[in-house]
Amino acid sequence: MLVDYHTHPLGESGERYTEDLLESFLAAAREQQIAEIGLSDHDYRRQGVDFGLASAVAERFPSLKVKNGMEFDFMPGREQQIASISRSLPFDYLIGSVHEIGDWAFDEPDNMDVYSLWDINELYRTYFSLIGELARSGLFDIVGHFDLIKVFGFRPAGPVLPMAESALRVIREAGLTVEVNTRGCYKPCAEIYPAASLLQKCYEFDIPVTLGSDAHEAEEVGRDLAEGSQLVYGIGYRSLATFTGRRRTMQPL
Repeated sequence: MLVDYHTHPLGESGERYTEDLLESFLAAAREQQIAEIGLSDHDYRRQGVDFGLASAVAERFPSLKVKNGMEFDFMPGREQQIASISRSLPFDYLIGSVHEIGDWAFDEPDNMDVYSLWDINELYRTYFSLIGELARSGLFDIVGHFDLIKVFGFRPAGPVLPMAESALRVIREAGLTVEVNTRGCYKPCAEIYPAASLLQKCYEFDIPVTLGSDAHEAEEVGRDLAEGSQLVYGIGYRSLATFTGRRRTMQPL
């Protein structure tokens, strides 16, 4: 079974959901033999999200389950705002992600020079501390691209697991799911998020996983999810997390 719980129909510049836009994403999912697709645009694009229209378009795809999601940029101090937004729409799940450290959007290519101002080990520790706060907030169902900080290929001296393990412990205690996000394969880091060593620790901690392509265009829907599924199966997973009405259900891989 394949699911794609991380997609962005509005992409980088889209304004509103349209029938044609949604149909292109759902048709791509059907073509990839995906059983469930989640529409999870960024919260700052939420004015363009129309889950009622998505439901109407989904009726044309009876073999495909379409879920309502959203990806939130977590920053300390946003908790009340996120909680308010989460009550405004009929969500099946929420993804929490860290894209910024302070006012630095570290995954933007135009901001890459800021990496040189950091000790990379300290940067990783700071990032995973924020992931821990995200998990501790109780606002989310899924942790997005857990080790996004590697996006441009800046790596710590030594293994990353000791820096990430405390965040994984909080994720386990909070009962969250970690997504296996294949978009990293097309970034300079050239690797799925999270790395295999971190996925292995997720398995040891009994942290559920799900799959996401992080598609920003219809042709990216389902991209490399078969490989992501094989990776988690090789680690030992035999089920994937799916969501309905903010409740998790495990489905066989």
